[in-house]
Amino acid sequence: MNCVKNLKGFSYPLTPEGRSSIVGDFPWYYGTEYVNMLYRVNPDQVKRWLPDHVELGEQPDLAYVAFSKWWSVWQDGTDLPVVNPERTQYKEAAIWVGCSYKGIQAQMCLLIWVDNDFSMARGWMMGFPKKLGQIAISDYNPYNPGMKPLGIGSKVTGIASSHLERLMKGTLEIDQQISPAELPPLMRKPVIHLRHFPSLVPGAKPSVCELVKLSALNKQSDPIAWAGKGSLEFYPSDIEEHMGLAPQECLGAFMFRTGYVFNGAEVLYDYTKTHDAE
Repeated sequence: MNCVKNLKGFSYPLTPEGRSSIVGDFPWYYGTEYVNMLYRVNPDQVKRWLPDHVELGEQPDLAYVAFSKWWSVWQDGTDLPVVNPERTQYKEAAIWVGCSYKGIQAQMCLLIWVDNDFSMARGWMMGFPKKLGQIAISDYNPYNPGMKPLGIGSKVTGIASSHLERLMKGTLEIDQQISPAELPPLMRKPVIHLRHFPSLVPGAKPSVCELVKLSALNKQSDPIAWAGKGSLEFYPSDIEEHMGLAPQECLGAFMFRTGYVFNGAEVLYDYTKTHDAE
C-alpha cells in the first residue's frame, strides 16, 4: 500500500515507477547455509540486552554465533539472480541468545553484521540490529585438486570484521554427520525481535518500538547436517559492545542448510502505547 498517491514502492526510495525500492514486497524467500558455534555465556550479561517484558530463556547460559551465507529474492524479484545477482546474495555474522516472552520460548539476535545494504535495510524492518561488516566463510570446490571434499575431517572457519576491526572468529572441525532434528534446540526456536525507529521530534517517544514474532513458512532443510568440535574467539573493539557476550566455553559447532518463506510478523507488544517507551 502506498502512503502517497504519486510515489510507489515497498520501501525507500519511493519513486514514480516503484522499481527502485531497496527491498521488495512480501513474501520474501530465503535459502541459507549456516556455520554455528554453540557456547556458554554469562546469563547476567545476556539479561542486560533483553528489552522490558522479555526474560531469559530456559537455558539462560547458552548462546550461539552464526556465520551464514544467504540467497534471497522477493515476490516481484524472482528474476533478480539473473538481473542483479548482487542483490540476492550476502553473508552475515550474528550473536543469538535464548529468551522468553509470556511463556513463549524463543531466540533473539542481539548483534549482527552483514555485507550488503539491502539486507541491512530489510533487517531493520524485521528488528535485526544490523550493521555493515565484512564476513568471510570457508568455501570448498570439490574439483579443486588442493581441496578435499567437505565431510568428516574438514574444517570450516567464519570471521567477522567491521570498521577495520576483527570481531569474531569461529571454526568447526567436522567429526560426524547428523540430521537437522539433532541440532541444538536453541537454533530451532521461533524468533522474536525488538523493532525500533526513533522519532525526529526531540524528546518524543520512538515512532516504532514493538516486540515482534517473525514468521517462517514452508521451512525446508537439507537432510544432512554436520557437527563437530568448535572454537570461538571474540576480539576487543573500540566501537562494538560484544565482549560481554563472549564465550566462556565452546560446546560444539554445526553446519547445515535451510530455506523458508517470510510473509510478515506478529506484534506481541507495542511499547509506544505504554510508559515503557518514555
